[in-house]
Amino acid sequence: MNKIVLALFLVLIILFSFVVVAFILIDLPTNHVEEGKLYVFPLLVGERTFKVTVFSNYSSAPEVSYFGLLKSVSFYFRGGQRSGFYNITIPNNLIWGELFVYNHGSLMDEYAYILSSNSTHNSVFFVFDLPAYTKDFDVVGKEGVSP
Repeated sequence: MNKIVLALFLVLIILFSFVVVAFILIDLPTNHVEEGKLYVFPLLVGERTFKVTVFSNYSSAPEVSYFGLLKSVSFYFRGGQRSGFYNITIPNNLIWGELFVYNHGSLMDEYAYILSSNSTHNSVFFVFDLPAYTKDFDVVGKEGVSP
């Protein structure tokens, strides 16, 4: 009889522990990357259209433009948010080669963003914690489509 009571008591402790651990894990803070918005920008260069996307949790939609002579895709964000993330995707037939990222005209350190590429696109991902009211980023390629 005592062994049965002890076994039931241990089972209840284990179940209670699982419930407590589940509540702790649910309440842990996350980056909430999934709460962003996807913006698609068709950029007309000559007679070709290139789709640039921005996935971000910033408080406003960015303005996006392409400067062919500079081989630069520019992103201008307005709002009051102090922190967030950007994931910018640019077709690799719009700009290509070595890419550089500028923040308000200053070259960003390579450790400040994640650059990835596949056969069709280049992506730049970074988080920010800036007190500025506006954010101004440029992604510049060694090569790009001429206007």
